[in-house]
Amino acid sequence: MPNKLRDNSRAETIVICGTARLPKKMTREENLGRLWVELELTTDDFKIIDFSCTMESHLGKKILRSAFLGHEIEEGIENAINEVEKRFFSVIKRATIAALEDARMSYRRTQKE
Repeated sequence: MPNKLRDNSRAETIVICGTARLPKKMTREENLGRLWVELELTTDDFKIIDFSCTMESHLGKKILRSAFLGHEIEEGIENAINEVEKRFFSVIKRATIAALEDARMSYRRTQKE
């Protein structure tokens, strides 16, 4: 069965999102206690071309951006998880990894359609 994303010639990119619950002490009204990660992927080779997240840490975002950009989604997410494990020490570390894993699951669901 052909992949629906690859058959859609009008779509050049797709956006995959992942979320995770933040620790209670980090909860703020505007983000409703969730950390969001968004990845923009090309539909031909699923490389990550853009990234955003609701994390407030500029340097945390920098670590994630360098791990993601230019990599295929599975490799990029694995890179990002490894970098967070090694280099990011914060109360939101677990939530960050959970949001990355949720984004990977969102991507995998698109591949089953």
